[in-house]
Amino acid sequence: MAINTEHEKELLAKGIAEFNAQEYFDCHETLEELWKDYTEPDREAIQGIIQIAVGYYHLRRGNYKGATKLFAKGGARVERFAPLWQGLDLCEVLQEVNEVKQIISSTDASNLVLDNIRFPVIRDTRASKDC
Repeated sequence: MAINTEHEKELLAKGIAEFNAQEYFDCHETLEELWKDYTEPDREAIQGIIQIAVGYYHLRRGNYKGATKLFAKGGARVERFAPLWQGLDLCEVLQEVNEVKQIISSTDASNLVLDNIRFPVIRDTRASKDC
């Protein structure tokens, strides 16, 4: 399935840019606007990205249990569309989500250091690459 309208393309691009800028709450709001009206079967990919974004939002706020639940749900949804969906490379985000879940589960919450966590970006494989 494809995101076809200019409005849909703009919302997706804006949401991914917000995700990559670590503006996870804004990403959630933008992609939810796309998701609620999108009727194609691959709308679950959008929902998965939203859940991952909210997971990172919770992580930053110290809600590790909520983050872990959302990473699991969102990761499972996004994984169905990997490696590429709508030209977006989903591999890095899935790898980082799995790593952060492992870090959270193996670390005492009081010792969790966010500086040790790598926040992923979702790369658009269609974007031009300047050298």
